Formats: sequence, C-alpha cells, structure tokens
Amino acid sequence: MTGQGDRPAGAAGGKGVLPAVPYGPLDRIRRIKCFLFDMDGTINLGMELIPGMEGFFDRLAAAGRRYYLVTNNSSKDHAHYVQKMNRMGVPVTKQDILISSDAFVSYMQGVKPGARLFVLGTPELKGLLRAGGFTLTATLEEGADYVVVGFDQTLTYGTLATACRLIDRGVPYIATHPDVRCPIEGGEFIPDTGSFIACIRTATGKAPELITGKPYGYMVDTVMERTGFRKDEIAMVGDRLSTDIAFGTRNGILSILVLTGEATLADVAAGPVKPDIILPHAREILKYL
Repeated sequence: MTGQGDRPAGAAGGKGVLPAVPYGPLDRIRRIKCFLFDMDGTINLGMELIPGMEGFFDRLAAAGRRYYLVTNNSSKDHAHYVQKMNRMGVPVTKQDILISSDAFVSYMQGVKPGARLFVLGTPELKGLLRAGGFTLTATLEEGADYVVVGFDQTLTYGTLATACRLIDRGVPYIATHPDVRCPIEGGEFIPDTGSFIACIRTATGKAPELITGKPYGYMVDTVMERTGFRKDEIAMVGDRLSTDIAFGTRNGILSILVLTGEATLADVAAGPVKPDIILPHAREILKYL
C-alpha cells in the first residue's frame, strides 16, 4: 500500500528522509469502528469547511462508522458546536460532539456523583455541570468537594482568589484541559486553561489532581463507555502533534495526522511525537475503509 514502508525522519529506523504520504499501517483504518475528529485544521479552518470535506461524514456514516467531533474547549457547549458545524454542512447532533467537560462529567459521576463544585468556567460550562447532576457553589463559606478549572472567559479576580483559597485549604482541583493558549482570529492567541493552571500552581504550589481533556485518556474512556468499542476500534484524526496525535499515541488508539492544519512533515521529522498514519487530507480515510 502506498507509503506503507516509509518512516518519518526521527522515527525508529528513520534515515532522515521525510516520507511520502500516505504513510503508515493504512490497513488498520479498515478495522476502525469509531473515528474521533479534531475540528479546526482537520475539518474546517475558522468558519470555512476545508475544501474536499463536503459530504465526508455522510459517506463515513454510510460505511457504518461512528464518529465524534472532539474539542478541549470547555468554554462552549454542545449547541455551539452543533450550530457551527451544521452551518458548514457537517451533519452532527449533540450526541456527536465530545467536549473535555463531558469527560469530566463522566469521570466525576463515577467518583462522586452529585459533588459540590466551585467552578472557574463560563455559563455554558456551568450549565453542563448542573445538567450532570452536580451542585455549584459560589462562595468560600459554601466550600466545595472539588474546584473545577475550565476555560473561563468570564473570569474575575474574586473567583480566582476564592478558588486558590479553597485549594490552599485542601480542596482538590481538576482541570478540563491543559491548553495554554487558544487561537483567535488574525493569528493571535488568548490565555487558555493551561495559563490558569500555571497561575494557580504559582499561587498555591499545587497541581491539578487530574486533567480530563486531550492528550489525557479520560475522553477515550468516555467514548468506550458510550459505544462499547475497544481501543483498537477507535482512531483519533487531527492536525496537531502535541494534542491530537499525542492523545492517540499515549492512550493506545490509532493516531492519524492530516496535513491540512498546523503540523507539517518537517514537524513530524523534528519532534518526539510520531503518528501511526499520515494522510494529506481527512477525506483520504474513505479510500481505506
């Protein structure tokens, strides 16, 4: 199969020559029953569908494959992503969207259902947590079982201070995802959850008990709970090595890098994270089903 024997430079056995694409054990794609897709850089660029993705998900579903669109961005809810992707012609419902906050809810419902949570988060995140059966607290006096640190674009100093005081008093905290920066229009960035984690660590000396988003495994656990699929039946498709591909390689699911977004072949050659498969475009997946 084309590119099957090639290795990226820097991979085991590599000779410093960049691979032709497609690259990797392409026959493994045929065995995948559930595909997890990053969005921006993989399916769309901003508010525009990547050319060639028209009708892709209809064909994937017709081939009997399940799919989720996955995101670390816990500042938004399912309705936001459904509306955004539907406007671009991607046929998804709430059940097809997986957010890092979903993994938090799934984890916490197994550990402490109905927990009292003090949340650094947007109204959308808080709504999702309430829907998951949790009680949200708002003051130091109310206390909490856990502090939750999400991508809070409504953050105030008072909320941050209360969170740090609770953590200083021994309340454990969980973060929804580790991203330090969130890209915005014009190629700029704004502080994301990882920046809040760094601030809290500086103030309290404490790290989160766990982080539920990519590249950690809690989102894979959530998919397996929802679908019953095994890890060898799940693949992650994305354009970022440090999150999407690391998410696959760290958690025993097939990792498929597409070259329509952030990462390049040179990045693969130079970096420590090596995808299982490299494709020029996500639509190429259909050729190997």
